[in-house]
Amino acid sequence: MALLLRTGNLIVGDGRALKDVEVLIEEDVIVDVGSDLDRPADCEVLDYSDRVVMPGLVDAHLHVCYDGVTLDPAAVRALDDEFMAIRGARLVEGLLDFGITTVADAGARGKVSFAVKQAFEKGIIKGPRVLVSGRMITITGGRDPGSGCLEADGTDAVRKAVREEIARGVDFIKLAGTGAISSAHTESMSAQFDEEELRVATYEAHKVGKPTHSHAYGDLGIKNTVLAGVDVLVHGHPLNRENLELMKQMGTIYMPTIVTYYESVLHHDEGELPAHMIRKEKEVFPLIKKGVQDAVKGGIEIAVGTDTGLPYTLYGKAPAEEMSLLAEYGGMSAMEAIVAGTRNAAKSLRVDSRIGTVEPGKSADIVVLDSGIDPLEDIKVLQQKDSFSMVVLKGKPVVER
Repeated sequence: MALLLRTGNLIVGDGRALKDVEVLIEEDVIVDVGSDLDRPADCEVLDYSDRVVMPGLVDAHLHVCYDGVTLDPAAVRALDDEFMAIRGARLVEGLLDFGITTVADAGARGKVSFAVKQAFEKGIIKGPRVLVSGRMITITGGRDPGSGCLEADGTDAVRKAVREEIARGVDFIKLAGTGAISSAHTESMSAQFDEEELRVATYEAHKVGKPTHSHAYGDLGIKNTVLAGVDVLVHGHPLNRENLELMKQMGTIYMPTIVTYYESVLHHDEGELPAHMIRKEKEVFPLIKKGVQDAVKGGIEIAVGTDTGLPYTLYGKAPAEEMSLLAEYGGMSAMEAIVAGTRNAAKSLRVDSRIGTVEPGKSADIVVLDSGIDPLEDIKVLQQKDSFSMVVLKGKPVVER
């Protein structure tokens, strides 16, 4: 059956806002957007002419193996993959309440992320669309052993590793360009994969239409990532002028994941986070604001990813909080932040032809905000699940209040 939504203000997701238009949905697809639309005789009409309607939010970087409250890496290592899959599915399920209709897992152990994805695709659990990168590819010893990464050294081994993950059915490839805050034995700003290894990985992924994302800190690791043609720079702190100019030339999408540092720093004084993580977060956090501001001023495309599941970054409001921080730290307008959390996040995953905006031909992933709620006036309202009166995923209402 067809569904027609009458909207008061439609935020398209590409920077436009349209007044008093209708959205016609047939099956799971948006077939038309405009005024006084022709519609089938059996079409259900929902009148939201007093409300803001917008695309479902997209979180292009979370981790289904983690829950945000398990702080010690040793405790994570002790968990079974099967437990992680069950817990991850339940955690992701709750994201619909916050208007999140697509998420991407950016590195998981074994087949955990695939199991979560299948649970939603088969209708076992109600939740958002799930995309996966499988195992993060890293150098030997590049990560904590509990992370379940796929180790590879040299271009031939990297090529093989990428092909293995593609054969497992991943949606994108996640690479470790540098060390990590979470790993006790690595320094976050120490380069790991070199430019040629990252280039080979990206070449293999692009051959089959898959994007690459690279975790990178520090001048050299970021430069290697950008020059290699990686599609998305994740974290990317600090950003110097040379690397910003290279990103502009290469068309690199930037995913700063501000929220995961912001939330963790709030809890440093509690003393429950491992000391090596506190030390490295204190090194990184003061560097974030200027880099994000410079990226916004420089016209770099910025996409929302949150690292949800990492310590203190809980499932729920994180994508909306990231959008608020992009406005507060980066100087984005509310509309620009919404684009980062819808179209640009979809673009970072190469699914922007299917999701991310309310346009004909796209999947009908739409949220209706409560009466009187307008994120263009206050972007922070998107952090409250009570702001969403209806969430539509693939043309079907999945949350109604």
